Amino acid sequence: MHLIRSLTVVTGAVALAASTITAAQAYSDPPATPPTVTDFSVTANGVPNRGTLSDLPPSSSVAMAISNLPANVGLYAFHCLVPPPGASPVPTRCDAGEGTLVYLVEAPTVQTATRPIVVNAEFVGKNPNPQTGDTGTTDVNCQTDTCAIYTLGAGRASANPAYVTSFATQFAAIGPRAKDWAVASIRGQVIRGDWQPRVSNAKASPFTVTLKSGLRASLDSVACQVSQRGEIRALKRSGTCTVTITSPGNEEWAAFEREIRFRLTR
Repeated sequence: MHLIRSLTVVTGAVALAASTITAAQAYSDPPATPPTVTDFSVTANGVPNRGTLSDLPPSSSVAMAISNLPANVGLYAFHCLVPPPGASPVPTRCDAGEGTLVYLVEAPTVQTATRPIVVNAEFVGKNPNPQTGDTGTTDVNCQTDTCAIYTLGAGRASANPAYVTSFATQFAAIGPRAKDWAVASIRGQVIRGDWQPRVSNAKASPFTVTLKSGLRASLDSVACQVSQRGEIRALKRSGTCTVTITSPGNEEWAAFEREIRFRLTR
């Protein structure tokens, strides 16, 4: 994860560099006015800044639509625990799981782009700016805690409040954990019983895992590469690999676990 230099919001004048035109340009049609910071905007699943995303599945992908990000400005987006009233408004407990951070790298031209961000109803919150010395963690449950997606300018733009947006997140009820179960599919076919599907070293295969509870499963393997994007690929040309699927546990319920074995091929 890229380190965020500062989340402190300051105000101040913005110096605008003067531009010059050539004699030939003086007699041509005036160029379109380039976008400025006032044209910048962000929506989350079409919801505008300071809006609320309601009834989200316990693990969701949200489309962050970024419009007219000025040249030479980068942007972060992350899902965090909202600080309590009276505390600093700077979020210090954000989801650090796979796919939970958006970083739009600064470019020499104005950028308009859409990026997905994963938002989870439950996550281990970490400080996105560990340079402050805060390296602690907090178990966050957005069913009972207040959570939101934040955007923030990167680098020198982190002090500019114009790039700070927020979107409250509200999640649908999590299914019962007592009877949680994982459904795994490879190449569109559900994996049942003792079946050991083939996985190629040369090409990744579509691989999806869903939990009955709706929570996001963690996937772990040594001889296979698996991703939350929905792919699996063998790291060797022969043998087998075992993928361990684990659901989040809590104080009441132990984590659910399932192992699936794959045959490795070229």
